[in-house]
Amino acid sequence: MKTNKLDPELLILLNLNNLIHGDSKKIDYHMNHIKIAQKYAVIINNKLGCPVSNRKLSYIAFAHDLFKERGLNPNKNVIWNGITIPQDNIRYVRTNLDILEEYELDEYFNSSLQYHALASGIFLKKELNINDNELLYPIFFHSSMIVDIYKKLNWRIRTMIDIFMLADKLSSNYLKINFRESPVRIDLDQVVFGNKGKEFNYTMGLFIARLISQGKSPEKNSIEATEYYFQRLKEINPFISKDYSIKILGGNKIWPKRKSQVLTMR
Repeated sequence: MKTNKLDPELLILLNLNNLIHGDSKKIDYHMNHIKIAQKYAVIINNKLGCPVSNRKLSYIAFAHDLFKERGLNPNKNVIWNGITIPQDNIRYVRTNLDILEEYELDEYFNSSLQYHALASGIFLKKELNINDNELLYPIFFHSSMIVDIYKKLNWRIRTMIDIFMLADKLSSNYLKINFRESPVRIDLDQVVFGNKGKEFNYTMGLFIARLISQGKSPEKNSIEATEYYFQRLKEINPFISKDYSIKILGGNKIWPKRKSQVLTMR
């Protein structure tokens, strides 16, 4: 899916990302990440037979990290189209708990849900009048999800959450190997698509993506989310061990650079 003049809302989000992250030393990494996450999401959705909207997945990709890893300055006043861009994620989330309450998330703002994810969802709802749960829940849940809430959502929203969670981790893992040359535990692209890009290990990919996200965190909701995806994997593969640990993936190491079998980095 191309983000051109025929898709103005996606271009608006790209421009907003450039504005928010323009002063950050990580701007190139950030922009690569959201664009590659978008490509992975579309690829995964297509391989699943397009059960959900590619355009919505693209919107999620360009919106999910609006407020992540940037040089926040509470004394800075940034205005975009008459809207004040929040400069303090924690304060922005805590002063908008009424919005999170609409999504049963007001009690979880200190949990495994990261502040940048909550801030991005709140911003879309409050400032851009986005009310589509197929967009908002995947943004709120892209780093981790709350199992009790996830299970109450309809199949389409859960599918959007799953696809984008995997796409997000595929993108960051790919960039760490090929852009940052930093050590990681595993080449997730090979796990999901195989060495030649001819495989598609979706449920395994979901579990490993969640396991990587959890890492060594002892946080209850994060552990429950990982356990949920592990049980899904066991249901379709009886040979999966009854136990799991991040240590099974081994230690971090430098992986050889290679082009993804399913996308070309630009």
